[in-house]
Amino acid sequence: MSGENPDERNPFAPPPEDAPEQPWRPRTPVPPQQQGGPQQRWQPQQQPPQPRFDPNDPVQRRARYALSAGMAGLFCLVTGIVYVSLLFGALALYWGVSALRAPRPKDAPTGPPAPVRPQTPAAIGGLVTGGAAVLCVLLVLGTNLYYRDYVTCVSDSLTAEAQQGCSDLGPKFLVDLYGSDQG
Repeated sequence: MSGENPDERNPFAPPPEDAPEQPWRPRTPVPPQQQGGPQQRWQPQQQPPQPRFDPNDPVQRRARYALSAGMAGLFCLVTGIVYVSLLFGALALYWGVSALRAPRPKDAPTGPPAPVRPQTPAAIGGLVTGGAAVLCVLLVLGTNLYYRDYVTCVSDSLTAEAQQGCSDLGPKFLVDLYGSDQG
């Protein structure tokens, strides 16, 4: 490649010495010269820019907070910290709903509107994880409230024999659950 023919010029080679100074600009893709010919170059499809996360945008921050709080709620539920899990789950639901209900920013007049707002996936993830955490906490608390006599009997029993005497107060799945904890 000599660099004198514009079709052969190496884009990475320095400009000729007698070329005037030009300001920097990004490279543009080269269009194909012939259809199906050996000199055809690949040109990517032009797509609209994807939405990006902006940490200064309060709506996007709330969506990220919703996702983080929902995951923290599920983690606390698994580790047995039920009331903290309820708090995290409620926060995730609040932040997720507020992120989804936020008004859309004015679309740029030069291009089509973005199909998905950048906070939507995180907000929906926060709603799902937060909702699951709240639902599981309510299930645990409701079960403990409904079978309060059995739970109180088991927690107040001092020996394994006294705990086995409580088995007629609760259903089989709960008796098996509390019985498996006592090894």
